[in-house]
Amino acid sequence: MSTKILGNNYLLWIESAVAGTYNYPLGQGNLSITRSSSKVDTTSKDDGRYGSSGPGLIDLGVSLEIMPKLPDATGYTRLETLSLANPPAPFNIQIRKNGTSGASGDVVFQCSVYGNLDSSDFNQNAAGSVKASFVAAAAPTVDTLA
Repeated sequence: MSTKILGNNYLLWIESAVAGTYNYPLGQGNLSITRSSSKVDTTSKDDGRYGSSGPGLIDLGVSLEIMPKLPDATGYTRLETLSLANPPAPFNIQIRKNGTSGASGDVVFQCSVYGNLDSSDFNQNAAGSVKASFVAAAAPTVDTLA
């Protein structure tokens, strides 16, 4: 019998003002990581009719949908502060398995990122929500999801 990964068990955690300490924003919904690579053309004129290529740099993105539960000073408010910093400054995030009880040993992804609050929705008869995105400021230091 095989075990499947359940998305509900994975949460994004944000480094607090105390280095090495992380908290998760309350109200998390969908969380995703995307990776794409450009191509590097390795073809020369004497290679014949078919081109050849190799992988280029990886473009890494993380997105998170949140229905903020406020007050949440160490979670959502911290995310908001870091994402709206001017000038932008990188900060550390983690993705941990085991839901809200995820411990430092449950880290499956860790990266220094720049954050952005892409959109906020305040629809009638619906909870307010925010979409946040993150781009890599450096290569991930932990990435067991790849």
